[in-house]
Formats: sequence, C-alpha cells, structure tokens
Amino acid sequence: MGKIQFDMLERDGRYISVPKGISMRPMIKGGRDAVVIEKLTDRAKRYDLVVYVRGEELGVIHRVIHARKNQYIICGDNCWQLEYVRPEQVKGIVTEYCHKGKWHSVDYFPYKLYVHLWVDLLFIKRPLFYMRDLIKRKLKR
Repeated sequence: MGKIQFDMLERDGRYISVPKGISMRPMIKGGRDAVVIEKLTDRAKRYDLVVYVRGEELGVIHRVIHARKNQYIICGDNCWQLEYVRPEQVKGIVTEYCHKGKWHSVDYFPYKLYVHLWVDLLFIKRPLFYMRDLIKRKLKR
C-alpha cells in the first residue's frame, strides 16, 4: 500500500488490496490473495491484522502481538522480528481475506484458531524462524 491507497482508505473507509511479499505467509500469499482493509476507528487489539505506515508511506500488513497504551508490538506470520509501532502509524484493519479463491471473515472459526495458535505459540515460532533465516543466509554465501 502506498499514499494513494491510504488516501482511498481515508476517503472511502475501505480498500481492497492484493498484498505483496512473504511476511504474512501462510495465511496471505503475496500477489495471489486479497484482503479487505477498513479504516481503523477504534484501538487495535491483540490478534488483529492491521495496516500500518512504515517509513514515509509504505503500508505493511502484520499482526498485533501485544497492544499497549502507547505502542503496538507487531509481527508478520512468516517473521520472527518484532516491530514496535505507534498508534498513529496504524491506519486500517483487515476484516476479510481471500485465500485460494475463497473469501473469509476474520470471525471465521478456523481463522480464529489459526491466529490464536500462531500468536500464542510465538515463543516457539521465533527461535525456529530465526534459525531458518540464519541457515538461509549461510547457504546464500
């Protein structure tokens, strides 16, 4: 997402996006799956999938791991690095997603189960993903 998409989100309150990248795999495959992003009207909470501004105007979709008063701790499903984001950086929330051609609400029970397992087992996922990335870097050299 870029400035134009953020302007559309602000104006219309909703935006459909086909994200790029691998940070939200396996839930969202970049270039194939789509998401419905709605303007955030309330504070995001743990497990929410939010869109936030990184840098000047790059929109990133990642999951809220912890919602604190003055910051969110956020991480992509396919990442091990935690990011610390200020509330004013968060612009939208994913309310629906299309995976393998089928649309699902974030209230869909299998999605909620996936989210809870993915976030609640982060203490296991982080070291495993760190080792995966370390091995990938070593193999590239």
